[in-house]
Amino acid sequence: MDVSFMESDCVSCGACSQTCPTDAITDIFQMSETVPEKVTRTVCTYCGVGCNLNVATKGEEIISITSPYDAEANLGHTCLKGRYAFKFYNHPDRLRSPMIKRNGHFEEVSWEEAYSFIVESFKKILAHDGPDAIAGISSARTPNEENYLMQKFMRAVIGTNNIDCCARVCHSPTALGMQRAFGTGAATNSIEDLAYTDCILVIGANPTVAHPVTGARIKQRMMKGVTGIVIDPRKIELAKFAKYHLQLRPGTNVALLNMMLYYIISEELEDRDFIGTRTEGYDEMKDEILKLDIDELERITGVDKNLVREASIAYATATAAMEFHGLGVTEQLQGTFTVQLIADLAMITGNIGKKGSGVNPLRGQNNVQGAADMGCQPHQGAGYLDVTDPEINESYNLFYGRVIPAHIGYKIPEMFDAAISGKLKALWLIGEDVVQTDPNTQKVMKAMDSLDLLIVQELFMTETSRHATVILPGTSFLEKEGTFTNGERRIQRVQKVVQPLEGTKTDSQIIVDIMNLMGYPQPDYTADGMLQEISQIVPFFAGVKWTELGNSGKQWPVAPDGIDTKLLHTEKFNRGLGKFTFIDFKESNEVEKHGKDYPYIITTNRELEHYNCGAMTRRTGNVEILTEDVLLINPDDAAREKIMDGDFVCVESPRGKVDIKARITDEMKPGILSSTFHFPEVMLNIITSDEHCSEAMCPEYKVVSCRIRKSKGKFKKMMKVQEKY
Repeated sequence: MDVSFMESDCVSCGACSQTCPTDAITDIFQMSETVPEKVTRTVCTYCGVGCNLNVATKGEEIISITSPYDAEANLGHTCLKGRYAFKFYNHPDRLRSPMIKRNGHFEEVSWEEAYSFIVESFKKILAHDGPDAIAGISSARTPNEENYLMQKFMRAVIGTNNIDCCARVCHSPTALGMQRAFGTGAATNSIEDLAYTDCILVIGANPTVAHPVTGARIKQRMMKGVTGIVIDPRKIELAKFAKYHLQLRPGTNVALLNMMLYYIISEELEDRDFIGTRTEGYDEMKDEILKLDIDELERITGVDKNLVREASIAYATATAAMEFHGLGVTEQLQGTFTVQLIADLAMITGNIGKKGSGVNPLRGQNNVQGAADMGCQPHQGAGYLDVTDPEINESYNLFYGRVIPAHIGYKIPEMFDAAISGKLKALWLIGEDVVQTDPNTQKVMKAMDSLDLLIVQELFMTETSRHATVILPGTSFLEKEGTFTNGERRIQRVQKVVQPLEGTKTDSQIIVDIMNLMGYPQPDYTADGMLQEISQIVPFFAGVKWTELGNSGKQWPVAPDGIDTKLLHTEKFNRGLGKFTFIDFKESNEVEKHGKDYPYIITTNRELEHYNCGAMTRRTGNVEILTEDVLLINPDDAAREKIMDGDFVCVESPRGKVDIKARITDEMKPGILSSTFHFPEVMLNIITSDEHCSEAMCPEYKVVSCRIRKSKGKFKKMMKVQEKY
């Protein structure tokens, strides 16, 4: 088929090595002559871009997915996962009956029996140990309304603030750091502002892989001459198109950002009008920055100070500069502090509150923003309201008709510690495979096995599900309705495409059922009805109505009259004045404790074809494209350790060891390794630590001390078997 297109049309979906038109009539992966009976518009379940999808069905069968051109989030584009990786929804592995573990084995039971078992167990624990012996972990892959219901259940029905979500292990430092600086922990502007920027700073993120549609738009702008600055330990794809690649040592973001602030100040490139009228704390920050030893920071980061100076000048002299950051910023000891310095960088140059500028977190999962917005965190209820504030607490009491606890609950790492110590007796976990994805796997498994009651609500038998007491079969995004909030605060409708598989229930209805059985009257779930309740308690959802969201949704805050907000902080910050803060660099505890005996640093990443633990994508055609996790290793290190490309490598940390196949590449500097954890065969998180951000308790996946050697024994035999076939 001869279709004329420009290279800029390509979204880098990864389906092939060549560019291709996104509006091609025939897709490579799905050539169906079936005529659809219905096309339903919904929102993708994968990353935080929030791509709109048109899902074509015949009966209860999904036959294709395309993307509407009027979607503001993705403009007709979608990636390899969104367009093709949907067949997990009716995969034979789907859980289709509740199960209870008895005598070490799972037995299928009715919904009534499962509910009765859960409710009786909850009541027994409440009577004997009190509400704080129970905790919940909600899901950033479920809609806002289901997250809201889950935190409401924990607070109003159980009577505890022990509620958290996977935002804890990815972007909790973003929320906290931006709240400290600006008063609001969310993206300050919109992705459409890429059309108005002349400088793009990407730090600790790999958008063309983890957020492919937004990543493609960033790449297109760099290809067309917009100045690109990439701060990353790895030569990611965008580094090829950026003018500056600051390839720092993992864990040294604070040191490098302090260098940038130093050069902006010493070169007198500050936006003094903005600083004088919109901010506070600048003089104190400036005094500390100018005391820094730039040569020492150069040594710490491993980045040429002259290159940092040039990049700093480029950022500061841009008419408008946009910043994007991801988990390479947040999943470190100084994650929250790094976000505060990113805010400093935006404020010192006046790159906030205007078109083409701003601070933009790239959310790792599709509804990380929404889960936090809805109150799935132990210190803030729905709407980021402080649960310890007496006035706010009283408003919650009145709204829910129950006494809401006024003390902060357990964060996820604290839940694990409390389970091991015997303080936490029960955990209800929705849609999170913490055994495979949370750090220090052996400790997580010990925590799961220490509980009296572990309820896992899931699509598949995951590594975590195997440790459950009760398994409840939930539904995918294609079988439910609600809203997702993407990384630019865009609230979009998730519309039911097919009916839930026989034997399964929507996560919302499961929560509602158990609320009622526990004696709390909660109406049957509808997205419209739930949004009405949310709009009464979450200030920035005041004007959100299901019937008025339209095709592309609205960006919060949404005023009572329904008008939304594309650009934040145009006249003032939510906290009044923006807050400058000086942060000094601190070496990772992991490196300080173990660096001498474990001289390599391994950092985690993602690959385009798969998503997180791979529970969904490994059950689609994507697994035929990318079949395994591999270890990225520099040629110098490989030669030193006598490792060849394709060899199995034993990677050992103070927590344990894993064996993984080597891929020799110059993407990494000597001494730095990288890998993914998409496949349970490797279980990479056996070696990661439970060190975490000092402020937000976000795990430090990005700095893990280790040593390596060529594997022995069974892995050599495995290679021979692979060679044979």
